[in-house]
Amino acid sequence: MSEEKEHVRIGLIGPLPPPINGQSMVTSRIADELSNCAFSVQTVDTSNGVRSRGIFLPLLAVYQTVRALSVVYAADVVYIAVKAGHGMWLTTFLTIAARLMGAEIFLHHHSYLYVSERLLRMVALVRAAGPDSTHIVLSQSMARDLRATMPELNKLLVLGNAGLVDPLLLNVPRKQDGDPVVVGHMSNLSPEKGISEVIDLVLALRDSGCEVRLVVAGPAETRETRDELLRAADNLGQLFEYRGPVAGTQKLDFYRDISHFAFPTRYAHEAAPLVLYEAMAAGVVCVATSCGSIAEQLEGSVGIITDSADVFVGQALPIMQKATVRTADSIQVRGAFLAALEEFEGQFQAFVGHLSAQD
Repeated sequence: MSEEKEHVRIGLIGPLPPPINGQSMVTSRIADELSNCAFSVQTVDTSNGVRSRGIFLPLLAVYQTVRALSVVYAADVVYIAVKAGHGMWLTTFLTIAARLMGAEIFLHHHSYLYVSERLLRMVALVRAAGPDSTHIVLSQSMARDLRATMPELNKLLVLGNAGLVDPLLLNVPRKQDGDPVVVGHMSNLSPEKGISEVIDLVLALRDSGCEVRLVVAGPAETRETRDELLRAADNLGQLFEYRGPVAGTQKLDFYRDISHFAFPTRYAHEAAPLVLYEAMAAGVVCVATSCGSIAEQLEGSVGIITDSADVFVGQALPIMQKATVRTADSIQVRGAFLAALEEFEGQFQAFVGHLSAQD
């Protein structure tokens, strides 16, 4: 079987870190997993990098396109992490090239923007890919919603994100009865990801007499976000800690030090955020909005789901006012993640089976 896989040449096209975001992390892990399965994998990084600005962006795009075409030309299988914005037209162009070369096409969708609304560029991509292409989505609910929006889709494959989480998070000690309530938030900090609502929630908890702390991690790249962090520092004092971008052991420490992970996202592309699976793997109770597939992600856990970011504080506050830290909750949350991880293993084997069949 290993020799058969080596004969399958996979062209993998998608964003790779840096910068670090959900899609680049997933693409990187998929590339690693396929290489570990003994496939012959060539990658093309389609990210904008961390320093590309101005005239360098179109030059980078031209280079990436030429590089991608060369990889498509030599591939038996072409895997593309779909761009959600106007970059989807470039995805469509590369898909047409792959189809003309007779390659098997796998399109990995990470955004809910065009799942909830039928967009012209998505219609063009689906038609360019043809009925034999496979569209990869992140959850059963995403598959259902995408098929409702794009009924002409023929092949859908669910491949969740649980298996792409750092397994070391499972070694984070579970929470103990009576531990202090510590709310955490980690993301590429922005209003869309909910930094303002997180701070508002913790302030409301403090003002209602609850003993609570706030720990925030992640890059703060805009003035608006930095102003929010200053607001938290001014109003919470020693009850607030900002750790900046974290990775490796620092990320493990972050999840070890919090009891509840708040994620009141309103991000239009939100689908199945990795940070929620990370928190669950670490045994941390999640408090989130129902964007994308988040409700499905938190099934089986004791997570708190609100209708939207606009009502996040109002709906989460009365629940969090009664919140305590319980070992049983930590065990249940981690158990829900392990169930999702087991489901991923079956999904990934099905994915590998599809790829192996291309030899």
